[in-house]
Amino acid sequence: MTEPPPYPSFDVSRSPVPVDGCDSCRKLAARRAAARTAYDHSAVADANVLMRTHLRVDHGR
Repeated sequence: MTEPPPYPSFDVSRSPVPVDGCDSCRKLAARRAAARTAYDHSAVADANVLMRTHLRVDHGR
């Protein structure tokens, strides 16, 4: 039997930080900010997941 992959090493209770100068990061941060303004916590969580994926894939973080 194989071991399951380890849990992420980041704190999911903290919002990911966008990279300065990255248009995709800027758009995802704006999406998250709009969701917060609308008190749409589900959309905030979705934006955070998308941001973390983008940071990992495109910025190696």
